[in-house]
Amino acid sequence: MARCFSPHVKPIWGLLLLSTVFACASPEQVIEESLKASATFFANGEGVDAALAAGPSDAVIDGVKSSLTDGKIDGYIYFEKGAGALTYRAKENFPYSNQAFAGAVSFFLSVDPTQDLEADWPEPFHIGKKEDNSFPWDDAVMFVDFSKAPERALRFGCYPNKTQDVSDQMVSERVISVSPLNWRANEWHHIVITWSNFNSGQANAEWALYIDGVEKGRKGPIHQEVTWNMADQVMRFNHTGYVGKLDEIAIFNKMLTADEVKYLGNPKQSIKKLLRRDDLIIKR
Repeated sequence: MARCFSPHVKPIWGLLLLSTVFACASPEQVIEESLKASATFFANGEGVDAALAAGPSDAVIDGVKSSLTDGKIDGYIYFEKGAGALTYRAKENFPYSNQAFAGAVSFFLSVDPTQDLEADWPEPFHIGKKEDNSFPWDDAVMFVDFSKAPERALRFGCYPNKTQDVSDQMVSERVISVSPLNWRANEWHHIVITWSNFNSGQANAEWALYIDGVEKGRKGPIHQEVTWNMADQVMRFNHTGYVGKLDEIAIFNKMLTADEVKYLGNPKQSIKKLLRRDDLIIKR
């Protein structure tokens, strides 16, 4: 008869204890513990500041407002036409390293791309090299955007440190594009971007885009070097031109598995409760 580890039997190696604990846990519990251990940031629309953060939690807001959803306790952020970006400081919140690093960003969007969007390349999420007060679109950048009308594909792209102009080949190698979306107003859609081996010095970087729990594309293996100054680096939601709702921003310091992505889209408990731990600062 199988048994979980008894506290009266002391293992010689801590690894044995850890392995035994996971052997006794359900697959769902293993996913929850993995997500909790790798979380670095969470903001869920109760306000614009982060609810949980490894680094600074305060948001810089420009033209956004917080609204209550119908029938929900928490809220969401709504970007009106002409709204600026919602930004958070990236240091410690975003898992950057000048050596090999991995990570993931998860969030929910509600928008009708064919009706609500007017800008040519509306960009719900952007993190990239900062030069004074500008953010070059083609230099050491990760982004989620919608393509020009009428297609309005959802795209996830990663460009390295700039050594040449972006070519059609570079777009093909580095940008995941998904269309048609067939999204409608007032529907919520779960977006996850996840990556590994950036700044590894080898041609082994890869990244993937998930929509509503389904992997929609993957790029790599490829060489990917990005150089950022984390002292003033920021994460930007609605970098430009996005008109719609945003909710449940979560960031992790590992490349998520397909099962972890699916769980985030339909968790058994609130993500704020799931990710809460002593070393992840509780903001409210």
